[in-house]
Amino acid sequence: MLDRRSIIAGGTASLLCATGLRAQVLPPQGFATPSGTVPFAPEVFRERRRRVMEALKDGVAVVHGAGPVESSAAVAPPFVQDGDFAWLTGIVDEPDAVLVMAPAERTIREWLLLPSRDVESERWEVERLPLGTELERRTGFARVSRTGGLGSLVTTLAERSKTLHFLGPIVSASAPVPKALELYGRVMQRVPGVSMKDDSALLPSLRIVKEARELELMRKAMAATARGHIAAMKQVRPGMTERQLKAILEEGFRAGGGEGLAYDSIVATGRNAASLHYTGGSGVIGEKDLILIDAAASVGGYACDVTRTFPASGRFTDEQRASYELVLAAQAAAVARLKAGVYYEDLVEAAKDVFRKAGRVDDFTHGLGHLVGLDVHDVGDMSKPLPAGAVITVEPGLYVQSANYGIRIEDLYLITPTGSQRLSEGVPRSIAEIEAAMAR
Repeated sequence: MLDRRSIIAGGTASLLCATGLRAQVLPPQGFATPSGTVPFAPEVFRERRRRVMEALKDGVAVVHGAGPVESSAAVAPPFVQDGDFAWLTGIVDEPDAVLVMAPAERTIREWLLLPSRDVESERWEVERLPLGTELERRTGFARVSRTGGLGSLVTTLAERSKTLHFLGPIVSASAPVPKALELYGRVMQRVPGVSMKDDSALLPSLRIVKEARELELMRKAMAATARGHIAAMKQVRPGMTERQLKAILEEGFRAGGGEGLAYDSIVATGRNAASLHYTGGSGVIGEKDLILIDAAASVGGYACDVTRTFPASGRFTDEQRASYELVLAAQAAAVARLKAGVYYEDLVEAAKDVFRKAGRVDDFTHGLGHLVGLDVHDVGDMSKPLPAGAVITVEPGLYVQSANYGIRIEDLYLITPTGSQRLSEGVPRSIAEIEAAMAR
């Protein structure tokens, strides 16, 4: 007959076998996901979460990571983590992850939830870490569990706190309802007295001002970007296809230390350059063409953004020179007003005034710029005065399909208390600089 000690021992052994909690041989560092926090140590992200919870004071906040990439193509596009989730956790290689924060809890105030493992599918895709101390060490979270428990966790926390904080994103009425809003709706239907508070402006207000460590990565990305653009200017030849020049450009990014692309590179020649987000690559570069390249490298997940327009021949014609100088003047007019406290709309009007006086404002058919950071179109409220520490593009342009050209000059600026600093100064911009770089 089994005594109580035997029953307990046997039951424990059975539980360990059933739950997979028996001693496991873990993969070494550099194998399995999550690989760790990127691009900074866990302490950086823990401090960011502390700042968010300090602002919230109480209640519960849920932030969902991006879902997996779904594609029927033989080669699927790479997974890109949601910007808010990446900024708060540094976990960039786990789809469908969830962050839960509860500032008023006595002991544990933050949880990382990851999807359950599927060992069979991992044989085809990527190995994932089991729950345990190694997972906690890599992520910097004291509590890591599975997303299957998300509903019960948030319900329990909401019973105590009675407030659900919505951190965004705000989406259009035709877009899918954000996962956090769906979850909050279900919780409020089940827990009387729970209310929801809109805190969707909080993360953009924190992310818009770049930390010194973020700016360092953006400068590295810009150095790689400059190398690629200069390589394209030096090696372009009439008769090349856009795709061939794009290969030269992106190899320059890699040679300069770029770790990835900030966005899909645009290389457009002649008439194709008048299409703002041109996606082709088969155009053949003509001797008299202007070539527009809108492309940039990324480092540590941080983006930059640069556009240059230059002549395939290496020399601007008089007509090309006049239009190019007009775009450059419009950019200069906007940059002259760029400093902490300026309104974005005032920058737009400064650039448009230059085009209006020249009778060309109808050929300027897009916005003047956008914030840049962890996302190439980064978060931040551009209806409010722009703060020191924000990074923004200034990118006026002229687009004339009937004349077979588009001209855009896009530079990246760090806003300072008294003005701005051009982060993209290593990329030739003036006519003299471009012609000198292209001299053969």
